Amino acid sequence: MLLIIGAGLIVGLFASKKLITKEKKNKEISTKTIVSIKKAINDFKNSTIIYVSKLTKTIDDIPYVVFKRIHSITGTIFIGGFVIAHFINNTLAYNPKKLNKLSKSIHKNPLFPLIEIVGIYIPLTTHIIIGLILLRKGKIDTRIKSETNYRYILQRLSAYIILKTLIFHLVTIRFNEYIPDFIRKPLNIPSKRDLTFQKVNVWFKPPLSLIGHITYRFFIISISYHLSNGLWTAAITWGLAKTYEKQIKLRRLSNWIFAALVLWGEKIIDLYTKEYKEEKEED
Repeated sequence: MLLIIGAGLIVGLFASKKLITKEKKNKEISTKTIVSIKKAINDFKNSTIIYVSKLTKTIDDIPYVVFKRIHSITGTIFIGGFVIAHFINNTLAYNPKKLNKLSKSIHKNPLFPLIEIVGIYIPLTTHIIIGLILLRKGKIDTRIKSETNYRYILQRLSAYIILKTLIFHLVTIRFNEYIPDFIRKPLNIPSKRDLTFQKVNVWFKPPLSLIGHITYRFFIISISYHLSNGLWTAAITWGLAKTYEKQIKLRRLSNWIFAALVLWGEKIIDLYTKEYKEEKEED
């Protein structure tokens, strides 16, 4: 009996020693793994800081006027052209069936995705990135009391509003078919991509009317100001308004363009607020 107990104790000691050794090794491995992970994170952090520092230096070495000219091209030609074309298309909201038919024909065009990426998304992304670079290079100073400075501040403020309302527009209108059913169905948001009138109209009817009116009026005012004032600054950037007199004339023209775009946008909103008798859309 004593022999059995003694043998059991010896086996137990060996087993516990082996277990302790194994736990010790596992602990060492875990410690090494944690150290390796921390080292990898630090290396990545340091390399990122170096890369960002080099990129910042490269950006700072590029003349301010280069960014201004690229920014004005992407703004006036691509985005400005798209905004005007968008306003023209949406004016068809006076006839919802015709608008939906046009939307369907555009979406059926096999080149549409390419045109959308090259003609809209790439210029828009470029415009936003360069806008952020220009914002970094040219700081806002609210202490300067002049119309030019106020316009400069409003241009930056309108850019932020446009970005936020544009994201809202893309999610709810452009990519409406990807909205989950549990959100889309209770709010009566159409699932079909080509029902343009219904997709916008739902945001001007209860329970979404308050959100729609606020969002789209902010968008209309901001995009109208940003584009009209951008045309004025682009003319100065490209040397089309070198004298003070010409700049004043173009500034007045810019104000008239702003007023015209706001009124046009308000009319489009009014068209989308009217009741539309649902009809079966052609396939």
